[in-house]
Amino acid sequence: MIVRNIEQNNWITLIFLFILILILIGNQLFPEKFAEFKKIFFSGKYFTSHQKKPSVFNLFSFILYLAHGFILSLALFILFKAKSVFLVEYDFTFYLQIFIVLNTLIGIKYLFEKIIASIFSMDKVIDNYIFHKITYKNLLAFYLFPILLILTYTWKPTTNILVLLTILYLVFNLFVLLKYYAKHQKFIYKFSFYFILYLCALEIAPYIILYKVIT
Repeated sequence: MIVRNIEQNNWITLIFLFILILILIGNQLFPEKFAEFKKIFFSGKYFTSHQKKPSVFNLFSFILYLAHGFILSLALFILFKAKSVFLVEYDFTFYLQIFIVLNTLIGIKYLFEKIIASIFSMDKVIDNYIFHKITYKNLLAFYLFPILLILTYTWKPTTNILVLLTILYLVFNLFVLLKYYAKHQKFIYKFSFYFILYLCALEIAPYIILYKVIT
């Protein structure tokens, strides 16, 4: 028998509703792009159509990224609450703090990536890399959305489930990065020293910091 979670979470319901509205808006305004976006694991058409000027700042990408931000912040909220990481009241204010901090860190990371690209004259390559990475993260957030619905309204998340979801999320991100690196290995080999510095500072370190905070 499934025990339903009856906590007061009206604000979480509004967050879910807002995310759903964002998804519907993206689908209604850009039906072809949305259809291509959902198939990026099986078809490269979405990336091909953005090959000349990949950007995370066009309206469609921004809508997807905004939904991703709300979903990932909610996932972190559920994770922190289940493990009682902080001695705080786990309410909308705390969720908002997570959302602000998370997107601020992502913004800072993006700024550093653009600075590195400018220093080493790799703007086109880095823009393409960021676009691919953000696109896959957006898709992962869409897969995470129904799981969060279940954990919020049906099953109370256990430590094992949360650990499994965290591992799957990290493995997925690692898979995406390795896939991209393998495709551009000649370029990476050419700038191997700078690539290792970049990898340690902007790809590995954030996850280590997140792990330290959680544990």
